[in-house]
Amino acid sequence: MMKNDIGVLGQVLTQQVLAQIEQDLTEVEANNPYKRQAKIIRFLREMKRLDQKQLGKLLGVDHSTISRYERLGCNDFKVICRLARIFGISLDVFSV
Repeated sequence: MMKNDIGVLGQVLTQQVLAQIEQDLTEVEANNPYKRQAKIIRFLREMKRLDQKQLGKLLGVDHSTISRYERLGCNDFKVICRLARIFGISLDVFSV
């Protein structure tokens, strides 16, 4: 697979992820950008077949921190950058 193909695949995956998340959000959650972000983090973790402890190890945080990110979202830009890198997606996915 060529590097350009990987970029296109990443964009398609990103669009699919966002469409699924938007579909799953309740009206209240849709109006809270951090709830949307929290759902995205959990969705991506599950797609990668990682548990919270494994993702925490990749990020250098405890599994309880991952749990908090999946409930409340994350406002730490460095963490968001690392998550985007781990999941191989654009930072735009996490925008609030």
